Amino acid sequence: MSALTNDLAASGVGEYLPTRLSMLGAELFGNYFLRAALRIGAMETTQNREAIRSERGKVLRDEAVARGYGFESLALFGKNVDIFRVTIQGKTFFVQGVPKPVPQEWDYWLDDKAIVKEKLIAHEVPVSRGARVRTWSEAVRLFETLDKPLIVKPRLGSRGRHTTTSVKTLSDFRTGFERAKQLCYWVIIEEHLVGSVYRATFVDGVLEGVLAGEPPRVRGDGTSTISELVMTKNNVRNSHVSEIILDPVHEEFLARNGLSLNSVPNLDKSVDLLEKIGVSYGGNSIEVTDITNEDIKRELKRASDVLSDPLIGLDFIIPDISASPYTQKWGIIECNGCPFINLHHDPVEGTPRNVAAKVWDYVERNLDKF
Repeated sequence: MSALTNDLAASGVGEYLPTRLSMLGAELFGNYFLRAALRIGAMETTQNREAIRSERGKVLRDEAVARGYGFESLALFGKNVDIFRVTIQGKTFFVQGVPKPVPQEWDYWLDDKAIVKEKLIAHEVPVSRGARVRTWSEAVRLFETLDKPLIVKPRLGSRGRHTTTSVKTLSDFRTGFERAKQLCYWVIIEEHLVGSVYRATFVDGVLEGVLAGEPPRVRGDGTSTISELVMTKNNVRNSHVSEIILDPVHEEFLARNGLSLNSVPNLDKSVDLLEKIGVSYGGNSIEVTDITNEDIKRELKRASDVLSDPLIGLDFIIPDISASPYTQKWGIIECNGCPFINLHHDPVEGTPRNVAAKVWDYVERNLDKF
């Protein structure tokens, strides 16, 4: 489906065609298909928690079971999928990823980085400066107008796939452009904001959690190489954090920042090792809702109101989460229509927040829409 979507997008048939086709696919794989697949035995159900593919699904399941809901995960031809059958107060419905009402207009564009950016700009919500392009000539013209470094990413996609950060040279820019093109014909090019990446999760218009996601990084001691610092970090890492296994991807990232594995960072100099964030890459996660500046929360709420979706994750970058947003350069970089709410449940640092409970509270209040 994604290959056909990209081919048609490249033909210039229509601006919103990729996401509309994706939505059509979701509707075709909706309740009627699932019920039919269960009837003929193509799909099976299980109440086994370990059969659930995602940690997001597991926290939703745990809260549902605690409330006495019926909760079953589905498998298609023996392969587990991120789809569940839920029964609440005698009503049974299917959940794909996270519980949302029957698809409506907003589903067509919510995960489209370009459309989200345009809507936020129209309402004067801070975003990273940049635009979408399709051809290399368009990309070069934009490259010449933006402040470096840049970030280059596919218009559609999530979790940092095919994304290149810290781009300063035209050579690295070309590499990043071609990498993004592997996933989507449209490419987003933006100025690379400075700071940690944060995920703000909204449920029914209410901010329920802010999580800091950090890339794998080391801090210099003035004598050790980056490679040696990584070895030390691995030996004392938190049990929730994956070991950092250095490879050519790390070397490429360091090279874009004028470093190598043999570089010796100055005392207390922080060095990022990768553009990807999170514990699975050897990074960190910190729940920071309680220390997030109130004006930042108000700006995020404005963005949530613009997008008008019952469950979203807003990713943004800012240097200091505790300081006023009006005194620093920051911006929202994308929206996730199927956010990983489990990140708030099990941070490496900070107080966990039970976002799954807020999700099911929303479902109970709006059960007639499911």
